[in-house]
Amino acid sequence: MDPKEEARLLQIWQELEEEDRIENEVPEEQLDDEESDEDCIEIDNDHQTDSEVSADESDTDSITHSPGGLSYIGKDNVTLWRKHQNPRRGRIRQCNIIRESPGVTALAKDATDPYQTWKLFFTDDILELIVSCTNKYLTAIRPNYSRERDVLDTNVDEVKALFGLLYIAGVLKSRHTNLKDMWATDKTAPEIFRMVMSKNRFYLLLRALRFDDLATRDERKQLDKLAPIRTIFEMFLQQCKSCYKAGPNCTIDEMLEGFRGRCSFRQYIPSKPNKYGIKIFSLVDSSSYYTMNMEIYAGKQPLGPFQIDNSASSVVTRLVQPISKSGRNITCDNWFTSVPLALDLLRNHRLTLVGTLRKNKAQIPPQFIETKSRPLYSSMFGFGQDSLLVSYVPKKNKNVLLLSTFHDDDVVDETTAEDCKPAVITFYNKNKAGVDVVDQLKSLYSVARITCRWPMTVFFSLLNIAGINGYIIHRSNNVTTVDSRRMYLKALADQLIHPHLYHRVKLQLPYLLGLQIRDYLNIPVVNVPLQENNSEEQRPKCGFCPRKKNRNTRAKCAQCSTPICREHTSTVCIRCAQNAEEEDE
Repeated sequence: MDPKEEARLLQIWQELEEEDRIENEVPEEQLDDEESDEDCIEIDNDHQTDSEVSADESDTDSITHSPGGLSYIGKDNVTLWRKHQNPRRGRIRQCNIIRESPGVTALAKDATDPYQTWKLFFTDDILELIVSCTNKYLTAIRPNYSRERDVLDTNVDEVKALFGLLYIAGVLKSRHTNLKDMWATDKTAPEIFRMVMSKNRFYLLLRALRFDDLATRDERKQLDKLAPIRTIFEMFLQQCKSCYKAGPNCTIDEMLEGFRGRCSFRQYIPSKPNKYGIKIFSLVDSSSYYTMNMEIYAGKQPLGPFQIDNSASSVVTRLVQPISKSGRNITCDNWFTSVPLALDLLRNHRLTLVGTLRKNKAQIPPQFIETKSRPLYSSMFGFGQDSLLVSYVPKKNKNVLLLSTFHDDDVVDETTAEDCKPAVITFYNKNKAGVDVVDQLKSLYSVARITCRWPMTVFFSLLNIAGINGYIIHRSNNVTTVDSRRMYLKALADQLIHPHLYHRVKLQLPYLLGLQIRDYLNIPVVNVPLQENNSEEQRPKCGFCPRKKNRNTRAKCAQCSTPICREHTSTVCIRCAQNAEEEDE
């Protein structure tokens, strides 16, 4: 490029950027409604990224410095990055301003106890849909059982009790415990499982649990691979979006719900603990770890209304819909980050982005990838019109590439001491782990049990996320008395099983089991004086047995009324008995 032409373009670029900054910035004193969330869970923010590029991998053969040394040119020979930032005017950019307070919305502010917060996500409509679909399946399999009472229809209270037992198993970390051990009668198992329902009923309900109409599933699966779970998944997400406003920083990443059964879109990710499973993209609040939005990766969908683009930029664009135009920041890893995506979020959604970059992006100048001639802990900054590119050397012959539309300066974080990390890297390390923390929270008290049905795997994930999101709202609405999440889940399980226990205590149960349920529900037991059992003395002894046998019996001879045991009883039909009576007469 001709030096004069480049200088002219740079001058025009700077003038346009200056005009845009003046129009889009507001004074700092107008930010009277901005709030900040405090971290409630400690995490390890040591810098680890897959964007480190070694000297062997660097493409340094095509390094070309722009004439005049005022800027860097990307590998596409189009993208320009200035070496120095424009002077700041002490204003905050409009794209960094959040005009709504984060936290619980009006829909959820009155939910104070664990059950009320959980009910925000599993509404009556969702529970009734689950009960209806489950009963249809129970009706279909009932002819396979010899006794109809073994496959009775379920109801909302029993389904909630089932979920309560799953939460209890998660708190006790017994999700992989054999059902025989959970319902053992040798005093080694928690009594709550036997009190709520039998082992066979628990197993049957888990087997029969359905979330869609089996009669129309085949037709719907021709258009949608997610047909078995689509309806309640979208209903659940709608509640997540309506009950909470995210903080200033959010994280986008992928979860992998462990599953090794048959599924056309099962994924293998060796870096994940489960390795095989259902991949779910998630948008999570980086401070409170509230899950705002999710999307199940279903691969290539059939042609129709559910066929979507699975590219990284399209996934991010769909996930950020709940926070679009809100001025929040998105932090993501190098699978999602690209320069076109960052600029699209900034200009069309008023969202900033901070993320690591892969070295193969065409907009990156070769100088930012080259590491052999750069000293340890050195940084390079490239200033675009609305973005910042950073290359940092944390190790010898290694570098990290980051892109940010949230930052516009070359500040180095002084708290990193000799590492001299740029502030953008410190910011990324602080906010990158939102989804990973949610994964850790789910695995700590997980309700997921081994299953061969992938819809159940997704549903177990929804139960876990409802427990986490519900706890976040519960903690926000009860600032003075905050319990641990373990205590919250125990209280939630207790409230879920209570209605079913009140129904179960009215049934004809074994005496000791009924006493346990009454004691659990604090129902007083009427003390009825026990009569001495004299049944053995009241029954006469057989008139034909020798004294040493001394058998008691209730049977008597029909003619002479002599007590007789089975050994000395002779069976005679009615006709012979009548003939014998006639002969006697």
